[in-house]
Amino acid sequence: MPLGLADRAVQLLQALPSRSGLRLKRLTLAEPRALLPPLWLRLVDALEAAGVSIDQHEGCVPAVEGSDLRKVQGALAGEPPEPLEGDGTFVVVEANTELMAAEAVADWLATGSAEEGAGTVVLAPDGDTALLDHALAARGLPALGLSAASPWRGALQVLPLAFAAAWRPFDPRVLLNLLMLPRPPISRWAAKRLARALSSEPGIGGAAWLNAWAEIEARLLEMHTELESKDANKKVDAVLAEWRMWTDVGRFDRSVGIPMVEAQAIAGRVAAWAMRADAGRNDRLLLAVAAAAGAVVDALTRLEQEVVSALLLERIVGQVLSEGVVNPDHVPEAGSVRTVRAPGALWSAAPRVVWWGFVGPGERLAHEPWDSNEVKALEAAGVTLESSAEAARRIGAGYTQVLQRTAERLIFVRPALLRDEQTTVHPLAHQLKPILEGAGEGVTFKAERLLREPDAALAGRHLTRQASETKDPPGGVATWTLPGSTATAFMEGRRESATSLGRLLNCQFGWFAHDVLGLRPGRFAEIPGPDQLFGNLAHEIARRLLPPGPPPPMGGVRTGATELFETLLPQIAAPLLQPEHAGELSSARELVPAALESLVRLLHERDLEVVGSELEREGSHQGLSLHGRLDLLVRRGSQVAVLDLKWTRSERRYLEQIADGSAVQLAVYRAISAETGTKGTGGYFLLRQRRILAGGGSILTDHPIESERTDTETLDMVAGDWKRWRDLASSGVLVAAGFEDVVNDRLEGLEFEAPKEPCRFCDLTSLCRVQVETI
Repeated sequence: MPLGLADRAVQLLQALPSRSGLRLKRLTLAEPRALLPPLWLRLVDALEAAGVSIDQHEGCVPAVEGSDLRKVQGALAGEPPEPLEGDGTFVVVEANTELMAAEAVADWLATGSAEEGAGTVVLAPDGDTALLDHALAARGLPALGLSAASPWRGALQVLPLAFAAAWRPFDPRVLLNLLMLPRPPISRWAAKRLARALSSEPGIGGAAWLNAWAEIEARLLEMHTELESKDANKKVDAVLAEWRMWTDVGRFDRSVGIPMVEAQAIAGRVAAWAMRADAGRNDRLLLAVAAAAGAVVDALTRLEQEVVSALLLERIVGQVLSEGVVNPDHVPEAGSVRTVRAPGALWSAAPRVVWWGFVGPGERLAHEPWDSNEVKALEAAGVTLESSAEAARRIGAGYTQVLQRTAERLIFVRPALLRDEQTTVHPLAHQLKPILEGAGEGVTFKAERLLREPDAALAGRHLTRQASETKDPPGGVATWTLPGSTATAFMEGRRESATSLGRLLNCQFGWFAHDVLGLRPGRFAEIPGPDQLFGNLAHEIARRLLPPGPPPPMGGVRTGATELFETLLPQIAAPLLQPEHAGELSSARELVPAALESLVRLLHERDLEVVGSELEREGSHQGLSLHGRLDLLVRRGSQVAVLDLKWTRSERRYLEQIADGSAVQLAVYRAISAETGTKGTGGYFLLRQRRILAGGGSILTDHPIESERTDTETLDMVAGDWKRWRDLASSGVLVAAGFEDVVNDRLEGLEFEAPKEPCRFCDLTSLCRVQVETI
């Protein structure tokens, strides 16, 4: 292994006695000689014996006699404590949160003149001034530029995600996370297209996935139109081959492990990507990714194993990323205020010091791994270890030296909450506690005073704030107005679907915002839940199993459905292969083929022929233009019917809809299912229950559900209510159904009753302000 700092110091100690004529003549110590750790004390002694003059730097400058800061300095030096008067030279700022502490410190720094700011030092022991820098930037002050190292920065996650995506069963969520990183390993536009494909069909090899790659290839060809056809194809093929390597996922079984050469190839690919993305710009984050990937390759080589287990590989990756990287975009800006990370870094006098984050536990003692016998053996071999007491004394002296080296003002900043955790008391605060007893009013300053006092004195400066008028957040309004001409323009030529009509009858405001204006929640890509995935699987199996024409023979239906289930599962529903869905998947492996077999049996028993599946159809009724997609259209002779396949845990909702005549979806099917001029009926086929639900007059069943009205009557009601709501929107009025007093704003003559829970499944409630989030 390469020599460490202590190894090099020992070699220097061994070389000094035989080395004459050192060019080093004088050494000045910033810390007291007696507090140096044993190895460095031995090195100083050896240098002195070799003729080097050893001096002690005197960095302590006492404050003005009689000031609070001078009294604290004297008390820490052993003088009798004197009561503090609160003259602003020594202040402890207490705040409920780190955010309010940053506001107070930023105000104090902004209030001072350029001369007062010169020489000011901010001590940030945790090495993070990001929050304080935000407050400084709001006041036009330069940033201090310290950030804490984090292993969770976007580019660093390429390495663990690249390995996580390689395991079988493949988890689309891992690949989605990789593609959605701020800096994905492929071009961002291509990553977004693949992410959308994963969101719609979470798996590899499905129609959406293949279409996404086809679109990517077409765009790459467009981007290389300046090249000749042969050269363009060659260039595009090279880029595609490189990008496809990142999506070559789910190849290795976690229980077996990954071959050494494959693991090294993945880490090498990450390192190559990071260096190529850096392109000589010396981006600290990308260079850290390359270094971490190289360390993984080196560690794997040293293991000398043909196969690496998943647990061992994850430990290696976690170890090389454990220290993390600071934010490369958070850099210091030129200004008069300096910042240091450790108390010992303040080795010379400073006029003003702000100790940012004066909370515990402080610097921790290094863990001592040796027992007493081992310590004796080390001492016999000439190795002197620093005792815990000596280390604690050295660390404590570093704390007190901050006070001794402050000449004018010292501010301790102590928030009660640091991010979301309760803070503890700093060790130095225990030493200061008896000194602060009976202190004057100005010694402790509560940061929250700035929120209620127009003028507050802090450390010799007056912080002035102007009261701003507080206003309540906008309240919810049941009736909204907009220019009627605008609404009419947006609604011109609209075609409604069963989904949009259902939303309109539920809430006119939601319909206009969601369907007319096209507003959507801010989610870009997410993996659907298991119920939706099982439904998608069943739909796709039915589409492939039931081509137009007579239904397939019963003999091979279950076998065919089972084979299609296993084929399509990793292509469009890969999340179901994860262990947490094992029970549901095991059940679905029986339920889905059995449901499809039951569906085919229904077709045979009812003498039905398949017209088509997933058919896009249009129609109209009383001026209402309609469109939709039919899951399965069947016919018997001149009669047609629509089967809507549902994967649901409960049949109650669909039973009630048919019984009370509110099945809008089936009514719309009647308008758009026309085949050779004949309109059909609709019904639900519940896959889990293997049951058909349909109203009277349907060719789908001999046991129809008794309904209060026919599909045509329901469609008449839908068309009537649609016209009333549309006319109201054209007049510039929108009604949000979620408010208690909305009953008074509903139109007269509406056929469909007001919904009981209109906002239950709506994701636009913050828009109409039925629900208002407060800050």
